[in-house]
Parts: sequence; structure tokens; C-alpha cells
Amino acid sequence: MAVVICPWCQSEIMQEEGQEPDKICPVCDNELDGYRTLKLNVGGADDQDYEDEDDEDEEPTIVSINDDTSWEEVDSFNDASDEELLQFEETVEQLLNEQELVPECPLCHEYMIECGEQLISANQFRHRVTDVIGEDVIEAPFTLTMYLCPSCFSVHSFLGDSHRLQVVRRLSQDPADRNGKGRGV
Repeated sequence: MAVVICPWCQSEIMQEEGQEPDKICPVCDNELDGYRTLKLNVGGADDQDYEDEDDEDEEPTIVSINDDTSWEEVDSFNDASDEELLQFEETVEQLLNEQELVPECPLCHEYMIECGEQLISANQFRHRVTDVIGEDVIEAPFTLTMYLCPSCFSVHSFLGDSHRLQVVRRLSQDPADRNGKGRGV
């Protein structure tokens, strides 16, 4: 049984004997053909016999990363990384469980971890006074809540809670009240 690894999402796509290979990844809908595709044969003697029928004249290619490394050492590296990966996943899950807001990463759609706040001071922010409301949309200083994606490691920020309310109040004011011409005067 041949296995195709999607170069975009790293999903394993199993190919049954006699089945035509997929042209598009069923997980992420990206193209699988061409130079970006890695095909691996996985399995026991049955798969080896099937491979020999197709490629009778070709000899298998042996690739060695380091002649000094034994297979036992490679297995111990894999075990350590598996343990680290499991610990990483458990820690991420614990962090997500304690958050009130758990946004989804716009790039890979994994849940993001809140990692802190960034204070934007008046000298770091150049506001824009709009014609519609006659003042800036948000006034510095304000805070941004920073989120980190544990999958693709992108960082995204959202306006802090207290400053969201400030923006809502500014944008919900009556135009007459903004210009200082309140009704009923």
C-alpha cells in the first residue's frame, strides 16, 4: 500500500492497490502532483512484491544520514520527540482550558493561546480622524491582547476588552452629539 504525504498539511493519504492516486489532498484541497509530492511505500512483504512487479529493473535506493548513527539511536530520538510532543500538546490543552476567549488562527484554524498584552502608547500610534465621526476611532494609549498559534506559531492581536467598549461608544454616538449640538438644548 502506497502512502502519499501532503506537502501542505502533512496528512497521510492511503492509496489502495489498483486505485489511481489522488490529484488533490482530501484534507486541505491543495495540489498533490508534481515536485511537491513525497510518496512512500509502507508495509510488509505484500507491498514489496507489488512494488517489484512495477519496478523490476530499478534497484532500491539506500539513503544514509550518518553512518555512525545506529537504528537504536534513531529510535531513541523519535521516542524523546514523541514525549516532548505529547507534553507540548497537554500543556497547550491546559492553557486553552483556562482562557475565557479562545480565538481560531486565521492561517491554520487551530486554537490560539493568549500570551499577554501589548500597550500601545500615544507616541507609538498615529490615529486617523475620520470624516464620518469627526474624531479618531480609538484614542491611545490602549492595549492589544496577543495570541500565539501553537501550530503555525503566528501571532495575532485583538483590541483589549476595556478599549473595545471605548470604540463601541464612539461609533454609536449620535452625529449631533459628536459635534456638540445635542438635542433638546
